[in-house]
Amino acid sequence: MAKKIALGKGIASLISDSPNELLKQSLNSQTKKMDEKTEKKIVSENETSLVDISQIHANPNQPRKIFKDKELQELSDSIKENGVIQPLIVAKADKGFELIAGERRLRASKIAGLEKVPVVIKTGTDRDKMVMAIIENVQRSDLNCVEEALAYFQLLNEYNLTQEEVAKKLGKERSSVANFLRILKLPRQVIDLLQKELLTFGHAKVLVGEKDTDKVKRLATIAVEEKLSIRELERLLKKKVAPVKEKKNKFFDEKLDSLKQTLEKNTGFHFDLKSKSNGKGQIIINYTNEAEFNDIYEYLLK
Repeated sequence: MAKKIALGKGIASLISDSPNELLKQSLNSQTKKMDEKTEKKIVSENETSLVDISQIHANPNQPRKIFKDKELQELSDSIKENGVIQPLIVAKADKGFELIAGERRLRASKIAGLEKVPVVIKTGTDRDKMVMAIIENVQRSDLNCVEEALAYFQLLNEYNLTQEEVAKKLGKERSSVANFLRILKLPRQVIDLLQKELLTFGHAKVLVGEKDTDKVKRLATIAVEEKLSIRELERLLKKKVAPVKEKKNKFFDEKLDSLKQTLEKNTGFHFDLKSKSNGKGQIIINYTNEAEFNDIYEYLLK
């Protein structure tokens, strides 16, 4: 899987060598201008302004849940060198500002030791801001496919948008939104592999078409262990994958009949004994009527 380019590097990510002096001078000039705006207390909607980083509070509806330490450190190093190229999106709150988009940049800026960061302020109702937060993050962040699917699910269920409305707001096809939502039906074990990015969205689309849950889990595990491509997984899905047969503990199984007879002789009750290869099993006491049940109950309480 190709390594993602860390967000926040901006122009620097397009330059093979380190940023030249002209780029540094340009960035310093922008920062100086924003400092001057802040000193004059110019904080208005849709204008870029510098605000104290301590005034910005994280958004609980942020769809991105996983922040990799290595990527945050890379972004922090870039911010130390170039500043925050892309402003954070915030909304005014009772105390300070609530973050709408840019939590990776906010976290990396704190690591870099910045006291102020550039922001663009948005206004609207609480519902508008929450919808905006989800859409901004989906559009701007490299979310994994599960995070993106959960963001769509939230827009549909909490904010009563249709798939068509979600697709329109994000500039996507409705079928694309539907495909993301379908992967949420996969088993929890497979969802975990997708969140860890051990499987891709392409793998998920292949697996979601299979109705046999156990087969989906087995194929997902095989795909990760053998690092299968999407095409290889498709071919494997078309083959009949035999279920894993449990190995019997032959020695113990041969003793079950003898043990069963001993139990029945000593208690007078009827037993079924079952064993598994992992050492687990069941002892079942059978009864045929209420009186026999009461006898078993009294016996077990002794």
